Order: sequence, then C-alpha cells, then structure tokens
Amino acid sequence: MAARRAQKYLFVSVCLHVFLILVLVLGFDFTTPLPVIENTNKNDIISAVVLGDSPKSKILPQLPSKPLQQAVKEAPKVEPKQKIMPKPKPVESEQMKKDVIALEAVEQKKKQAEQKALEEKKRRDKIAKDLLAEIENAKEKQKKLKQKQLKSQFEKTLREQAEASLRQQLLNEEIKLQSTQSRQAQGEVNKYKALILQAISERWIVPTQANKKLYCELMIRVAPGGMVLDVQITKTSGDPSLDRSARAAVLKASPLPVPNDPAAFEAFRQFVLKVKPENILSSDGGLSG
Repeated sequence: MAARRAQKYLFVSVCLHVFLILVLVLGFDFTTPLPVIENTNKNDIISAVVLGDSPKSKILPQLPSKPLQQAVKEAPKVEPKQKIMPKPKPVESEQMKKDVIALEAVEQKKKQAEQKALEEKKRRDKIAKDLLAEIENAKEKQKKLKQKQLKSQFEKTLREQAEASLRQQLLNEEIKLQSTQSRQAQGEVNKYKALILQAISERWIVPTQANKKLYCELMIRVAPGGMVLDVQITKTSGDPSLDRSARAAVLKASPLPVPNDPAAFEAFRQFVLKVKPENILSSDGGLSG
C-alpha cells in the first residue's frame, strides 16, 4: 500500500513539473525591446543600416511604414502569467506509517483468522464425516448381527420344534406300541388267569358249612414254569376253614399254567388272586401285581 502511494505521488509530481515548464516557455515575452547600449565616445560613430528599413532592401521583408517606436508602443502589453507553484509532495509522517503498518497487521491477522477458521471448519467437517461413517458402519454391523441372531434363533426354534414334534411322534408311537403291547399282555394275562382259576377250582374242596358268598385274597409267588413257591392269605374271608381250603387248592394246582415268554411271565411272578367258593373270580380281574 505504501509503494502504491509513493508511485501516485511521484506521478503527480512529474505532471506538475511538466506543467510548470510549459507555462514558463509559453509565457516568455519575445516582443520585449532589446536594451540599447549608448557609446560615450562621440568619435566612434558606427553607421548602421537596419536591414529591411529601406524600401529597396531585398534581404529582409518590408516592415510597415510606421516608425518602430510607434509600433512598439502600440503593441499590446502581455501581462506576465503568474507563476504556479507545484503542490508540495505530501510527506508521510511517522504516525501515518505506524497506522499503515498497524492496518496491514490487522489485515494480516484477519486473513490468518479467516484461514484458521476455514481450516477449523474443514477439520470439524472431516470429524463429523468420519463420525457419521462410523455410526453408519456400527448400524450396519448391528443390523447384520441382529439379522444373524434372528436367523440363528429362528433356526434354533425350528430345530426345537422339529425335535419336539419328533419326540412327540416317537412318544405317541411308543404309547401306541405300549398300548398294543399292554392289550396283548392283558389278553395273555386274562387267558392264563382263566386257566389258573380253572386249575384251582378243580382242586378246591370247599367245607360244607362254609358260606359260599365269602371270599379271600391270596398272594401267590410262582417260579418260571408255574411252580408255586409260596401262598399267603392277604385278606381273610372271616372263615379260617375256607381260607385254609383255598390255600390248599392253590398248592395242589401247582405247577400253575403260566406263559413261557419271560416278558409275559413277569405279570405272574407274584400276583394277588381273589377267590370265592360260589364262583372263583376276582372282582378286579382276578390278578394284581
């Protein structure tokens, strides 16, 4: 800024000097009569002829017929132009220099502050952009993890449901099989129960004075093949003679008719038999384990 001001002042100064030179040149009075030097020596007289004064002179152009002095008197006076002094070049004071330096410092600080603010804005924008990218990546990872967890949970639920369905199906099949086996076993039990009761009734000698409507319960232990190992009276009929005759009939009927299949025989290894003289039967089917 100071350099520009100096150039401006130099240009103005040159223009003023040129203007003053032109004024001086144009204002010079060429019509002013030359001074006449008088010779004090009267003997030395120099005759001179002014060229052009003679009508016959061919050297210089003819001057007007008026005398020279009258022409000089009649010539218009030219006022000398007033000399224009150039404007003084402004001189920069120390305070102005200080102000310029201070202004330049302020401008520099302002530019530095603007540059710093711009860099800070760029830094914040980059941080915000990076943070946003991290958030998006975290969301994407969380979304994928959640989808994976849901898929895993869904597959686990399907497996559990399939396993539960299979277990239920197997259980139903097992129950059905057990039911079938139970019915078959019950059929075997009923079959051999009837044979056992028939064998006992054939050998039971009921006392004549006994009440035919009374009954007793006998617990019978049998070995494989039907051999009677023990007979115990678990519930008496109230008539000792009737109870003894029923026990004796079981022992006489040994070996009892039992199934040869070990699985089916397990129902006859130890059982309770309810008997009455009127009709040897059991109110609960005749046998209980």
